[in-house]
Order: sequence, then C-alpha cells, then structure tokens
Amino acid sequence: MKLSKIISVAMLISVALSCFALHPEAGKYSYQFLNVHSDPAMIAMGGRGVHALMDKSAFSLQPAIGAVKAHQNLGVSYMSWLDDSAYNQIYYSSSDRISHFGITLRNLDYGKVESRDETGMFLGYYHPLDLSVMCNYAHRITPSIFAGANLGVLYEKLATASSLGAHADLGLTLLPPIENSSLSMTVRNLGAATKVNEERGLLPLSFETDLGKYWEWENATFGMEVAAVKAVDEYLKFSVASQISIWDKLYLRGAYKIKQDPKSLSAGIGFRLRNIDIDYAWAANSSGLNDVHSFGLKWNF
Repeated sequence: MKLSKIISVAMLISVALSCFALHPEAGKYSYQFLNVHSDPAMIAMGGRGVHALMDKSAFSLQPAIGAVKAHQNLGVSYMSWLDDSAYNQIYYSSSDRISHFGITLRNLDYGKVESRDETGMFLGYYHPLDLSVMCNYAHRITPSIFAGANLGVLYEKLATASSLGAHADLGLTLLPPIENSSLSMTVRNLGAATKVNEERGLLPLSFETDLGKYWEWENATFGMEVAAVKAVDEYLKFSVASQISIWDKLYLRGAYKIKQDPKSLSAGIGFRLRNIDIDYAWAANSSGLNDVHSFGLKWNF
C-alpha cells in the first residue's frame, strides 16, 4: 500500500493547487505538445475518455488505467492539426489485469517553415519538430486500487536550436463501490529540459481528475465521463464525454468542453472488424482555425 499512499498524497496536493489562478509567467511554459493527443477516440471524447478507452492509448493520459482491463494491442494514429502541422502516434499496450506495460511514440510535425533574416530576405526552410518516447507501468494494488507511472524523454528542435528533457506522470485509479463506476486522478508533465537559446522552458505541469460511469443493456453499453483539468499555465477546464457501444462493433462518441473555446465540440465513430479497430474523430475550431481530423487503427491480439 506504500505506493498508493504516496500517490494519494500527490493527488491531494494537486486538488489544492488546482484552485490557483493563471500562472503569472505562463509564457515560459513550453512543450505544450505533451498535452495534445492524436488518438481519434480520445479526440472524439474531448481529449479525455480515459475510462472508456482504457484498452487503447489512455495510459498516456492516466498512467494507472491500463491495468484495469485485460488486453494486448498495437495502434497508430494520425491527426491533421493547425495549418500544415500533423500529429502522429504509435503505441503498444499489454495488460493481464494485474499489471500493465505500455510504450508510446508521439511526434508533432510542424512542416516546413520559412527562415528569413532581419531584413526579410528569404534564407530557406527549417523543419521544427517535437518528439516524445514514453513507457508506462501500472499495477493493481488491491482489487479496487490501481497505481501507475509514465516515464519518458522528449526532444524539441526549432531551426538550429534544440532541447532534450525527461518527463513523468503519476496516476491513481479507484473502483468505488458503485457498480460500473471509476475515478482517476493524475499529476502529469513532471520533469525538466535543457535550455534553448539560453532560456530554459518549463514543462506544463497538469493536475487532472476523471469520473466515469457506464450502463449495460443486452446489445449496447452507454458510458459518460466528466473530467477536470488544471494546468499551471491555464484556467481550470472541464469536459463531459459519452460513448455508445453497439454489439462491441460500432462506437459512437462525443464531447463538450467547457471553458475551452475555440474548441468546444468534438465527435467520432469507430468500427471493430474482427480484431481491427478503425476510428475517426472531428473536433471543431473557431476564430479562423482549422477543424481537427484524426484517423486511427488498432490491432488487438
């Protein structure tokens, strides 16, 4: 129980810190790509859905969740993001309901960017890049308590400048005595990175809570999740998401995000063909920004 007690204390601290106002030096928080995910099932559920998607790449958001349900799969996803940027991910996830091991590679590709001198003369192109490789381990502490941790390395390159760092997440998932319900708490983006052009960027530390409940019928399952996220450089944000599963073959997903303009609505659909999952998601953007589209494949074995 020692590990779960340590993580519980961390979660209580996160609740206290979640009441803080916007950080006065929010502009110094870098590596925001750590809070972006390309998995279409996640995007359709407002960037969360950690309980409904515990057998997908949800461990990248909630380190303990992967151990709750037995599974083994390999997945890839692609997201067309703002302008010409693209977010790619590949992950492996394996659980026997006692422990979970996962690994994920995330890459945010900004495409070609023009380089010009102080007079505006064109010098050529450079290719900015954000990259993270992260491993997960989770374990069942008791039949209703799961604890986990993520540990990863990150790399960021902008023109000729680059940065290398390490990041970690801590998570706890509880199965309350309410049928088909779950509660998760997470501290994400702990760590540090090297300086870029003599300035050290700070990781966007985030405190997150997810509450889920689902109902089962003969051929369908309906689940709802509520999430609260407090990053140190943002106001407290909320989301409400749902997923309907029909015959374990068709999945309909949607979410509404509160205090997260210009990206409040998202939706998606998924199909299971034998042991292959095919997912698509759309997320709205306003203020002249592109809508987000994401596609994913998952092989269950």
